[in-house]
Amino acid sequence: MRCEEVQERLSALIDEQLSQHEREQVQSHLLTCETCAREYHELRRFVEFCRQMEAPEPKIDLWHEFQWILAEIIAEQRLPFTQRLRRQWSRLVSQVCYGIILFLQVVTYQMTMTLSRYIVEPEHSAYGRPAQG
Repeated sequence: MRCEEVQERLSALIDEQLSQHEREQVQSHLLTCETCAREYHELRRFVEFCRQMEAPEPKIDLWHEFQWILAEIIAEQRLPFTQRLRRQWSRLVSQVCYGIILFLQVVTYQMTMTLSRYIVEPEHSAYGRPAQG
């Protein structure tokens, strides 16, 4: 077997997923090839290290974070249709207003930047000549 083929099978060898014949071929190659043997031992140590690690317990209780959102949705669904429609309409109008305000701010900024290019400093006249006076 070539080194590339052996290195592709090292993980399977560690996890005992090779057939008897493949396992014997890989092991015989490891006895003769120092590079592959070193790679195998490093991978085996890493896998053993990972297996000894304990999975951490989640520290955030997601239910408490989303419980109030769910309660709000359920409470809104229990409202009469007209009240729900009024709430949804007011949310939509406020979001559209925020969008318009943002758009106007961007346009104002662009106009300011464009106009600032055409403002002539008092000590210079047009075309870069010094002002007379």
